[in-house]
Amino acid sequence: MRIRIFPKNNYFAIWKDNVAIRFQIEDDKPITELEYPEFLDVKITDKCTGKCPFCYMNSLEEGEHYNDIVNKVQTYFGSMNTNQRPFQIAIGGGNPNEHPDFCALLKLVYDLGITPNYTTNGIGITEEVIEATKKYSGGVAISTHPHLLEKWQEAFWLLHDSGFTNLVLQTIISDQESIDYFAKYFNLYKDYVKYHVLLPYETMGRAEPKEIDYPYLEKTLDKIEDNSKLAFGANFYPWLQTTDYGVMLYEPEIMSAFLDLKNMVVYKSSFNLVERDIRK
Repeated sequence: MRIRIFPKNNYFAIWKDNVAIRFQIEDDKPITELEYPEFLDVKITDKCTGKCPFCYMNSLEEGEHYNDIVNKVQTYFGSMNTNQRPFQIAIGGGNPNEHPDFCALLKLVYDLGITPNYTTNGIGITEEVIEATKKYSGGVAISTHPHLLEKWQEAFWLLHDSGFTNLVLQTIISDQESIDYFAKYFNLYKDYVKYHVLLPYETMGRAEPKEIDYPYLEKTLDKIEDNSKLAFGANFYPWLQTTDYGVMLYEPEIMSAFLDLKNMVVYKSSFNLVERDIRK
């Protein structure tokens, strides 16, 4: 268990069993943007062999794995005290588990008292990765890209059957086809996942413009009897304010940030590349 307190941000939080329980120190005041985020996305590679035509990070097969990532993370987070260190980081890319230093990075983050999670498209889930995941990782998010259907399903069951069950599926939502795809695999996997996360399609990187069919999405979600395993990406926040799906809402980017290890720059988020300094 860990505790973080930032009085001037009206923030008190407990981290236990991979869940953050947050409190407002003064009930009549909101939590404001944290000096040191509770959660960071950390990009360790531009390389990915998934060839997703909609990749908002524009990761490529000929991309590069960043150098010296273990020392960079040690220097960056190791210089913080316990209260300043985030509860968790989400390691991404690219496809992070294909980085040659990935397993060493998981151990380092764990040893720093930070919970390491990661997102994968399912490619490159080796025995070494599975063992490091079981020892050090708090959770794995598997992207359910349709063109990688066999890969992500294989990765899911390899991890699940190894005894690692803190698994999340995430699906990019846009048109009716993508929403039907989500509904199909939500029903097939709901008894085996912690959450199924819906991510709004973003027109960034090499992703061409595409509209999100919100009316059809709402009709589909209304048919789900138990939505306790539903979760939503931060960029669904404006729409979620108009709905009632029983999810906890807080203003995006006040508790999180995005660290790109290539240039060691911190941004608001991976969708909002505005630089911020978290060492005030």
